[in-house]
Parts: sequence; C-alpha cells; structure tokens
Amino acid sequence: MSTANRTAQDRADFTAFVKGEEVEADLGKILKKRGVKPQDVGDITQYALMRLWERWDTTPKDDRLRLARRAARHRWIDILRSKHHHNPVVDPMDTWLTETVDPASDPATLATQRQLVRALVNSLPATQRTVFVYTLDGMPPREIAKELELMESTVRSHLRHGRNRLRTLLVADDSA
Repeated sequence: MSTANRTAQDRADFTAFVKGEEVEADLGKILKKRGVKPQDVGDITQYALMRLWERWDTTPKDDRLRLARRAARHRWIDILRSKHHHNPVVDPMDTWLTETVDPASDPATLATQRQLVRALVNSLPATQRTVFVYTLDGMPPREIAKELELMESTVRSHLRHGRNRLRTLLVADDSA
C-alpha cells in the first residue's frame, strides 16, 4: 500500500509505536554514541522514521525498531561516505575572480592578472585552494573550519602551506 493511501488507524499505530518505543530517543542515543554531530542526529532520525513509515505494512511488528535503527545506521554511513568523497560542485575561485573591481582598471591588464591568479591558485591542492579563496573573501579560519568541517589548526596549516607554495610559484614565475 502506498504511503498516501494509509488509513488513520495506520497513522495512529505508527505514532503510538514511535512514542511507546521512544524510537527518536533511542536513535538519538545510538547516533550520539557513534559520534554523529548533534545537528545531524535529527535529520538522520527523521530519515529513519520515513523509511519505517514506507515499510510499515510489510515489516513484522518485532522488526520495526530494528528497521529504524538499521536505516539510521545506513544513512549515517552514506553521509560519511559523501563527506569523504565530496568535491565542491562550485569552484570558489569562480566567484572570487568575477567580483566587480575598480571600473577605471584596464580590462586587459585585469584579465591578465586574473588569469595568472587563477592559474597559480588552481595549482594548489583542492583543500588548500578552498581555504585560500575563503580567506581572500575575508572569512576567518574559525568560520572556514566550521564550513569545511575541519579543525581550525588544520585550516591554518592548509593556509600556511598554500601561501608557501604560491610564494614559490611566484618566485619561479618572476625568474622565468
């Protein structure tokens, strides 16, 4: 039966089960033990409850809590995998380099400078490049760390290594 065609009794049974078994509290406790961030616990719990609701009719009563726990665990694993393999869809360099500048600037010189900056910054590893561009936008390391889910010291390290690499590349470019 589709979830749209569920009866009022099905909804009442589901609500009673979730409240009676304290499913949300149970899932929250399990997820927190696994180190899930508090802001993600609610989302993962809701996902697990949606999966349970989708399979409410076909899941035996004794397996319903197990299904919710398994759905939460799988969702958490999916989130971890996506963060591990995450590559930003939008290149932060694009927005930084297209910002408006002084209208009196020579467009040809400006275009050449942007091309040089883009080439140099794009030669950095992805995380260093992202941290560098966020810094150019005026974002402090603490905010960058929150945005990228890194430690602040790691952000500072990426920034330091990125600056050193750019400095080396600029010296090499000037001597050529």
